[in-house]
Amino acid sequence: MSMRSVPRNIDKPNRVPELVMTFLGTYYLCMFLSGQPLPSLFLGGLAMYGMYKLTVDKPEGLAMRVLYKYVQLGHLRPTPRFCQKLEV
Repeated sequence: MSMRSVPRNIDKPNRVPELVMTFLGTYYLCMFLSGQPLPSLFLGGLAMYGMYKLTVDKPEGLAMRVLYKYVQLGHLRPTPRFCQKLEV
């Protein structure tokens, strides 16, 4: 009895949720700002392709790490980039 071979990409992370969030976020933002569906689809696809190229062979959750490090939500907590030392 021979053993079945294991696929080589069994531990490769799934990038689909990050890519879908990138596409939908860009698409709906462009639709809200312009109201034109075809340029929004094009820009969503372009953003998804860019995110794919940036995150290929990187650890999973890279988009969330970049958002946490560089994007501040309003006047809430400052990002670690601007708060490099502990202030008491």
